[in-house]
Amino acid sequence: MTSPANSLVPPPELRPQRCLNTLGCRPVDRAPFHVPAIACSVSSAILGRSVHTGTGSLRYAEVAAWARGEAAHAEFEARLYDDVVAVHRALDVDVLRMPWRMNERPDAQLDEFTFRFGPESGEHTLWQYHPAAADFSPVYQSPRTQSAEARLRAEIAQLEARAADSAAAAQASIAEALMLCRQYGREFMVRSVGAGIGIGYDPDDLELMVTMPELFRRKVLLQADHAIAVGRAIVAAGLPPVMSGGGDLAGTQGPIYSPAMFRAVVLPGYVKALTALNRMGVHYYFCSDGNLWSLMDMLFGEAGIPGYGETDRDATMTVAAIRARFPQLVIWGNVSSSLLMHGTPAEVREQAHASLAEGGGRGYFQGCSNAIVHGTPVENVLAMLGER
Repeated sequence: MTSPANSLVPPPELRPQRCLNTLGCRPVDRAPFHVPAIACSVSSAILGRSVHTGTGSLRYAEVAAWARGEAAHAEFEARLYDDVVAVHRALDVDVLRMPWRMNERPDAQLDEFTFRFGPESGEHTLWQYHPAAADFSPVYQSPRTQSAEARLRAEIAQLEARAADSAAAAQASIAEALMLCRQYGREFMVRSVGAGIGIGYDPDDLELMVTMPELFRRKVLLQADHAIAVGRAIVAAGLPPVMSGGGDLAGTQGPIYSPAMFRAVVLPGYVKALTALNRMGVHYYFCSDGNLWSLMDMLFGEAGIPGYGETDRDATMTVAAIRARFPQLVIWGNVSSSLLMHGTPAEVREQAHASLAEGGGRGYFQGCSNAIVHGTPVENVLAMLGER
């Protein structure tokens, strides 16, 4: 594979400083590159060997390793770190981010691709891997033994227990980032800490959100408390002062529940968290695909969130339009993941150039709106990287 960057690659220690300058909306020599996740098949094509780096195939591989036992999983995890770092180096990516993992041991492996989580005689879920799509997802949920309200109250009780020892929970949250930063912190800006705040989109939860909003307000305020504790731990440990959060809540037409409901139930959590995190100097960026225009003033105005990720260009969330409304907002990627998969290198290059131009040379991390998914041509990844 030829390098997507210039033949004279800057010293790697410049990557972390380039990222910090971008977080501060200061000028940079080039926009830093950030990728939320890269499908294993795409990374394997880039590196010329089989690797595990992200998306459904990674989650399947990790669960399968757990099914073989603790030793097999430990070996898998060590390889995972090496693989993720290797593809970041090959692509000259500035932000080292661990992908979303499914670090859970199944109760049983039913066949090569199917796993059961939970007891066979009780509440359980079946997950299955589909090789053609490289997707790993639930295919069966047994009848639930608790009501939606009881499940929510149990979740709140768990969050309250975590809050009772918030420092220990926060230390556990940053442990992986701390390990990675000690090994690779001079080479990359390590970003592998997240603290989401939100409701989700389970139909039962959305119904409860209407009938029992006070329970969800309690939930998001407890989530905010955890985000604040994680922010304190980041600062105390000397990690890069950045964390992701948010949570998927929109499609291409807009949010899945009303802006009024967001204001009443969810926004108080963000206001609480960001009041503290902004004071600490921790950059929190909100992540959600979809059309967020009806929520933007609440998220990035009233709550004061300084960053926005998974910025969905296909849902009209372009850098130019966002910057016209929020000039100082830091944007984490805006090249369409769909275009990366289905477009031509010329089309990808044109959109990558447009996103960079709209960024104006500051406060923009070049990258895709979401993951680089299975089936994405390597030449399209290189086309995106060539426009920095």
